[in-house]
Amino acid sequence: MHSADPEEGPKSTATKVIHGVVQGKEGALPGATVLLRGTKTIVVTNAEGEFELRVPADAKVVELTFGFGGLQEETVRLAPSQALGSVYLLRSKTTGAN
Repeated sequence: MHSADPEEGPKSTATKVIHGVVQGKEGALPGATVLLRGTKTIVVTNAEGEFELRVPADAKVVELTFGFGGLQEETVRLAPSQALGSVYLLRSKTTGAN
């Protein structure tokens, strides 16, 4: 009888869920992207601009980068235990220096 791999424990899959809404000047932004920085995890908002993203339960701080079409990306740092609420993408992308 073989025992399970000792590295596969319940804590290795523990996650927390972050919920939020991405909005622009005209309201919700369906199809906006949300990237968990430092990973390849990315989700897309639904028709109401809402998203749900799983992050490691033991993470102290996570960085989320929000993007949508011609609007400038926004990065938000937060503890996974904080409520995120709405993220507003209001600035158009510009070409050239800031």
